[in-house]
Amino acid sequence: KIMPDSPLTRAQMATIIVRAFGATEEGDISGYSDVQSTDWFAGSIARAYKMGVMHGYDGKMDPGTNITREQAFAVLARALKLEPAANIDKTFEDVDEISGWAKGEVYALVNSGYIQGSDGKLNPQSHISRAEFAQVIFNLIREYITVEGDYTEVADGNVMVNVPGVTLKNLTINGDLIVGDGVGDGELILDHVTIEGRLLARGGGVDSIVIIGGGVEGKVVIAKVDGKIRVSVEGGADVEVIVIDDGKDEVIIEGTVGTVEITAPEVPVVVQNATVGRIDVVAPGASITVGDGAIVASVVLNPNASGTTLNVQGTVN
Repeated sequence: KIMPDSPLTRAQMATIIVRAFGATEEGDISGYSDVQSTDWFAGSIARAYKMGVMHGYDGKMDPGTNITREQAFAVLARALKLEPAANIDKTFEDVDEISGWAKGEVYALVNSGYIQGSDGKLNPQSHISRAEFAQVIFNLIREYITVEGDYTEVADGNVMVNVPGVTLKNLTINGDLIVGDGVGDGELILDHVTIEGRLLARGGGVDSIVIIGGGVEGKVVIAKVDGKIRVSVEGGADVEVIVIDDGKDEVIIEGTVGTVEITAPEVPVVVQNATVGRIDVVAPGASITVGDGAIVASVVLNPNASGTTLNVQGTVN
C-alpha cells in the first residue's frame, strides 16, 4: 500500500528528504532520547539533522508525530536554502494562521512558485498527507539525475543532480539546478549550460563545480555542510553573484565573478586564479585569502563581519 491519505510523520518526511537529496552523511543525534539506533528511521533522522533541515527540541525529535503543512514547508525551504521572505506575493485567506517562526520560509516557498495552496488557502496548521507531500516534492523537482554520465537534455523545471561524475552539455535549465548532498566530494561539469534560476550547491568537491561557458541568471548558492568545495568559472561564463551560505570548510572561487557574498559565519574563502568585482562580508569570522595573481576590486566588511581576516597575496584595489 501507498496510503496516500495517511498523515506524514516527521520520520517519513526525513526519509523522503534524504533520499531526494542523496544525503549519506549522518549527524550526531545521540542527545535525542526518542531515536534509538535500532529504529528504522534512525539513519534518515541523522542525515536530515546533518543536512540542517531537521531540528529537535527539548531533547526529542518526535519521529512518530504527524507533521503540519507549515512544518513541512519550512523543512523544504531550508533544504533548498531559500532566503526567508518578509512578504508573500499571493493572497490566501488563512495567511494569518502561519506561525511567526515559519512565516519567512513559507513565504519564500510560495514566492518561488513551489506551493499553490488549495481553494485560496494554505491550511498551515493542518497535517499534510503523504499524497500532498508527494505533490509538493514533484512541484519542487522535475528531474533527478541519479546516474553518472553526460546529459544533453533535461526536463522543464528544477533539476537535481545527486550523484558525482555528471556533465551537463549545451542545454538550458528553466529553473534551479540543485547539486544534492549525494554528489559529496565529487565533480559536476556544466559545459555551456544556461541556468535561468539559481545554482544551489549542497555537494561538490575540490574538482568541481566547473562552469564552462553559459551562465547562471540567478545566484550561485554554496551550501555544503562539510568538506571543501570549488567553483570554477571558465570560458566566458556569466556568473554575477556567488553566495556562501553554509559550511565550515574551505570554499575556493576561480574565474571571473561579479560579487561573492559571505553570509555563513567562520568560513574560509580562497579566491585564486580569479577576477572578482566585490567580496561582501556579512557574517562574522570569515577568513579570506586573495591568492597570488587574483584580483579583487573591493572588499566590503558589513557591521556584523567582526573577526574577519584578510590575507592578500594578489591584488585588492
